[in-house]
Amino acid sequence: MDEDEELERGMLSISPSKQHVPSLSEAPLISPETSAEPAQLSPAQRDQSEPSPRPLAVPTRPPPQLPGYDHEVSQWTCSQQQRIWMKTELESMGLWPGSFPVRNLMKMVSLWRLPPQPELIDSISDLPSPKYFQLHPFFIWKPENDLMARLRNNYTLPCIEGCARPQVVSAGVGRPRVIVGLTGQYYLLSSRLCCKVCRKRWYADNPVWLDKLPKRFTNLLPAVLTYKKAICKSVMDELRRTGNSPTDMAKQIMEMMHLKFERAHLAYLLGCQNIMDAEAGKYDQRTITQFIRQETKPAPFGEYGDPVGWNGISVSAHYLTDCLLHEYQHQESAIKQLLQGTFGQALRSDHTRKVARKVTFSSGTMSSYAVMNENWMILSWVMVQSETEKSLKPMYEGLAQRYSTAGIEKAQYQWVDRDCCAAFKVAESFAGEQLNWNSWRTTDAIVAGATSGNLLNTCASRSHFSANITIKLDLFHCMRRFLRECVSEHHALYSSFAQFLSAAFSVVDQEDLQRLKDAYAFCGIQPANPTKTHIREHCRIRIPKPEELIKRVEGVFQQFHLAGDPNGAPLFKPSMLKEWRIQRVHILRSRLSDPVVEGGTLYRHGGTLQLNHVQGEGAKVPVWIPIRGTSQQEGYHFHQAQWVTGTRVSTELFQAQGMTGVARWNYQRLVDLKQPGVPLPAVFDPALIAHLNAVSERVLGQVKYPAFHLTSRDTGEKFGLEYVEPGCRPVILDWDKHRSKTDSAQALNPPPHSGPPAVQSALPRSSSTAPPKMLQFPPCPTADSAVKPEVNPTTTETTCRPTLPLLSSPTGARTGPVKTGGRVFVLDHKRWPVPMKAAIDNLLNKRRGQKDMLKLVDQDYAALVHNSCTDPNSMLHPTTKLHISMYVKHLSKLLNTSSSLNVSPEKLQERQELWHSLTEGSETTSVPVVTMPVAVINPPPPVHTLTQASIEEIVQNIMEKQKQQQQQQQQQQSKEKKAQTKRCLSCGQPKSRYENDGSSIHFFYQQGPVRYFYCSTKVLKAYGAEGLTNPRMPFVDFAETKFFQLELDATKKRVEERGQQKRKRTEPQPTGRKCGFCKMELKQGPNSPHIHTGFPGLTGKYIYCPSKVFSLYKDQGMEKETTWNEFQESPFYETEKKRWEVEKGK
Repeated sequence: MDEDEELERGMLSISPSKQHVPSLSEAPLISPETSAEPAQLSPAQRDQSEPSPRPLAVPTRPPPQLPGYDHEVSQWTCSQQQRIWMKTELESMGLWPGSFPVRNLMKMVSLWRLPPQPELIDSISDLPSPKYFQLHPFFIWKPENDLMARLRNNYTLPCIEGCARPQVVSAGVGRPRVIVGLTGQYYLLSSRLCCKVCRKRWYADNPVWLDKLPKRFTNLLPAVLTYKKAICKSVMDELRRTGNSPTDMAKQIMEMMHLKFERAHLAYLLGCQNIMDAEAGKYDQRTITQFIRQETKPAPFGEYGDPVGWNGISVSAHYLTDCLLHEYQHQESAIKQLLQGTFGQALRSDHTRKVARKVTFSSGTMSSYAVMNENWMILSWVMVQSETEKSLKPMYEGLAQRYSTAGIEKAQYQWVDRDCCAAFKVAESFAGEQLNWNSWRTTDAIVAGATSGNLLNTCASRSHFSANITIKLDLFHCMRRFLRECVSEHHALYSSFAQFLSAAFSVVDQEDLQRLKDAYAFCGIQPANPTKTHIREHCRIRIPKPEELIKRVEGVFQQFHLAGDPNGAPLFKPSMLKEWRIQRVHILRSRLSDPVVEGGTLYRHGGTLQLNHVQGEGAKVPVWIPIRGTSQQEGYHFHQAQWVTGTRVSTELFQAQGMTGVARWNYQRLVDLKQPGVPLPAVFDPALIAHLNAVSERVLGQVKYPAFHLTSRDTGEKFGLEYVEPGCRPVILDWDKHRSKTDSAQALNPPPHSGPPAVQSALPRSSSTAPPKMLQFPPCPTADSAVKPEVNPTTTETTCRPTLPLLSSPTGARTGPVKTGGRVFVLDHKRWPVPMKAAIDNLLNKRRGQKDMLKLVDQDYAALVHNSCTDPNSMLHPTTKLHISMYVKHLSKLLNTSSSLNVSPEKLQERQELWHSLTEGSETTSVPVVTMPVAVINPPPPVHTLTQASIEEIVQNIMEKQKQQQQQQQQQQSKEKKAQTKRCLSCGQPKSRYENDGSSIHFFYQQGPVRYFYCSTKVLKAYGAEGLTNPRMPFVDFAETKFFQLELDATKKRVEERGQQKRKRTEPQPTGRKCGFCKMELKQGPNSPHIHTGFPGLTGKYIYCPSKVFSLYKDQGMEKETTWNEFQESPFYETEKKRWEVEKGK
């Protein structure tokens, strides 16, 4: 292998020399089957690699020895040139065993090793080698080496087995592990460690060992490591920051990796082109290297997944999902403590099913319930299976304990969407009653009946959080219930009624409104009529008291209760009268009015704003943020549905994405407050900020970010799917279920030698020996075939036409005709021909008053268009439901100009007087406000002064707790004595299938008098050498194998033998076979030294006896009896394998 030696010399000294740089195709790949020594090469390979043969002394029987460093290098899962370069770098740094030590002043070195720039390498007469373009960076991770002595300081590296006095030293070169990066792949070269005390060996990237190291060690690692997966921290940060789904992130990473591969290929070809152009005299002087070089054609660069070339990896969405779940487990504690450290004085709560539809259970769809404070931060978020007050009891009990533990006053107000007061009854409305105005009036008897008796409800917040909390009904939900009782939102008077109803419920401060109008005039906006958005943002608004509010709303109903369009269609449904009676009780009980606070209405002042970015004092307007209502909850519901990516996700991914989204939402709300003197980090990483605050407090004496300082208080609250309702089964979150999948190890591995699977499946196979083309493009489609849908080749000849989609959704911005498939979509109703308008008008009249009217009209019209496809002169063009809705609104505007409100001057005057009384002529013209302070976030623990009485109380509480613990222990011991749990002898887990930890599967099978106990670990140890590989094989799958009958026959035989022995013997004797050497039972178990196993490649079960093996090899140097794991690493393992194979053959 002179090519590899020359490549290694070239790596050591990359400078102009006469060394021959081989191509990629010349360097054979080192594998476990082919050794790295030249003596083991075939004659054909020696002829190609060596200019002249050399006599080699090949021993006929080499002496057995332990695997050396070359054997470890051959096991590295990377290309040959990557192995040589990594070995060269380690030798240059003095980290390779046997290399000369290198002295570095002050240890100013980098653990990152970047490959040399291939374009700068001078290959003398040869063309550039693709090997230099196919190298990837790697990171050196050797905590035991002197290179990291400053990081260790006086710290003793721990043993993975937890030895009391560990002595961890290097036990080999180590191995490289591929890491998924954001811009490409790289390797993590971890050393192999060994403890001299327990003789245990492991790699330095083992997650169990990394968890035992201090934070300064793991903070140095650039990747997040699990048992089978490794991902760069930059990828995880990008996945959390953007909120992309694992599928989209996997596509982005694969695109970046392929982009880096193609750029390296382009750089290689440009390097070859540069030399060829110089030899051709393109630069005014020809070189003579082409006459010296033997090869005139550049070496092939290879494909993306070529194992001897680029050796690219493929990343799947399942791979990133597992990494995301692992990262959430690391962040879970900090996220929960941040939620438990959030408080507020004005709460708002609401149910939603937008996000709950993404996780389904056999019991039905769940609901999401969240509690928000006045700063729009989430205090608690749970998933419930029933929308009842009983289901919220544990959540509010946890909130009460949170406030009590922190010593903060509990919230005083809460806005809900329903169940705001005690239950009541209203009179049913009969036919035609809504036409009589006296049925709508509010009398003194109605007021007395609504405001007398018990008015407080028994909701969960009042029963289990605070008995003095004031419950209010959200105005948005109240108005939506009124608007839902209208005939249709396309009615001619619908918009007018909604406008008057909104004005009746809200009173605008006239001074603020006049200031806003003056700002409009100052900015040159004419006419100075402020928009609804500006009024809501820059003017103080108040919901008046019940006496005034009932008059305002009743005046609106008096104006509209008999209103209708010119066709005689009324605005209200007959059920509007009953809805008015229900909501009138809420109004009279002051459930909609703003809470009575000394000084005015609850508001948050948001500073000032320059209107339209115009400079000057006249354009400055204040920003007022109301405390009331649950409108912010509706916006939170929309964002919450975006956090959980996909339509159906697992419970673990739902919990991880939901909790991370809630924590990020609270962080962003805290940033939006812009509190002066409160430093906030520019990044969102709860675990990182928590560690930073802890170290900063220890080193500097103060935390860096006090708002994110986590206290030791833990109220035991559960969030998301971990929340358990009373009387409901909990949701099981199995975070380790992905570890046992057989395909999880294949999620990150190099593709096959021929290239990526996606490209390989698309390439046609040819019978010739010519290499296949890299990519083939399909022929350009014709004009007719470009618009036809794909059909099955077996059903190409058919007479029926494809049906039109019933639920079409074109872009709303299009207004003209769109050519698709030979048909014209006429979207805008202004372009509709007369027959098309007539057909839609007939369908609207036919379906008027029905539920989902527009949906039915769209379906009927689509059927008409489908039936008219045979007529080339048909004027019925396809359109959409959206544009039919726009057409209906257009008709409503035309009808509104001649509606019943504007027919006579008297009606017009009544309408103007009503509008004036609701706005400028209102009884309330000024809205005083009370500015609410910012909610408390992560308060410090309360300071209590110790007195004699408090000390006695503490001692008494401790004694009571100890007494309770003793009673519980006694009860538990008595229960354990009554029912002792039997354990399996093979795996040590309880035999019950519901009490084990999931590492082994148990099952009880009975056939007649024979009872068979199945243990997946036991059968794996027994038949592992005969082809059984799954350690958690279900019993259903095992019953289909040939081993099940063997186990069943053995069980039957044991049952018969026991029966015969019981009849023969009168006194009990130990059962089971005994070892012929040590006279101990051969039955495998925790108290038996025997191991039932097998040798790889050999069929049959091998029983390992430590005493027998020690007696066989004691004369050959064996010092003591060893366990099976220690015996596998000893040099006597192969000898015993050969001895047993010979003995078995006899």
